[in-house]
Amino acid sequence: MISEISDNFYRITLPMPFRLRHVHAYALVDGKNIALFDTGMIVPGALEKLEADLETIGYSTESISDIYLTHVHTDHCGMAGILQERSKAHLHLSEVSQQVHSYFQRVEELIGQARIFFTKHGVPPRDVEAIVEEIEDVSSRIPKFEVQTFLQDHEIRHFGSRSFEVIFTPGHVAGHVCFFFREERLLLAGDHILPYIPPSLSPNIYDEVFQPLPSYLESLAVIEKMPIDTVYPGHGNSFSGMKERIREIRAHHELKKEALRQVLTAQPKTTFEVCSDVIGDAAANWDDWEKFMALNDTYVYLQALKHEGAIQETLLGSVLRYAAV
Repeated sequence: MISEISDNFYRITLPMPFRLRHVHAYALVDGKNIALFDTGMIVPGALEKLEADLETIGYSTESISDIYLTHVHTDHCGMAGILQERSKAHLHLSEVSQQVHSYFQRVEELIGQARIFFTKHGVPPRDVEAIVEEIEDVSSRIPKFEVQTFLQDHEIRHFGSRSFEVIFTPGHVAGHVCFFFREERLLLAGDHILPYIPPSLSPNIYDEVFQPLPSYLESLAVIEKMPIDTVYPGHGNSFSGMKERIREIRAHHELKKEALRQVLTAQPKTTFEVCSDVIGDAAANWDDWEKFMALNDTYVYLQALKHEGAIQETLLGSVLRYAAV
């Protein structure tokens, strides 16, 4: 489905197999050219749907001259390689996102790092191998592409008569960016702020200094100060009332941290053990991907509590454990 959100500016809704069921790309038109913000995922029918939607406004995928990526999760960048090959489009993303992309292109190295990281957090061997299978699947869906320019925080980019500001918003992933169109007072938010669910926050297994939750909350504070009337997210409906939504998301994270704190005692526990305590019997009905996401969430909140001095981290043998202070 394609719909006009502003003059010569379109939202295109594309399919994906995950629980959200869809992802949005955004097409800005100028003359014969299109700037595409995110690309959708490589799944059966997605490329054909993108092509058909562009045809309804008199364009094709060959018209895409520029591709801007909010981040390199497969549902947002999956078709970038195909589209770049077809159209010779210039591709733009943050330098950190390019680093993440390079990890996924070196899958054996990525898997080795994942085994080290998750073993250190107390994940049993069988579950580590289940995580490896998920990583292999995700890697297979992230294409090779060529990057023409790296985006810079708060720089102004131009496309035809339009201009937009690049806003660095790490948290969901380290290299995430949003695009702010000041004249229209609209934000292309990617996965930084969603209308119905709080975005997941992802650890960087190559950079354990990166703090997903504090970084995310700082990023929310940045966009909170901007004159944004309407948020156009990567999933779900566009919405106004951004500041109220930000308050809801902040409250959600405080509740999640408190729930985690409640299961921590003076007896040290691994990230995996804490995660198992939190999700309990519900895990019996979850697939490996859902368990992987729950484990990542647990890690993110444990790191935030450690950052605040609310819990203690100790290394016992080769495994990290956490306990109440």
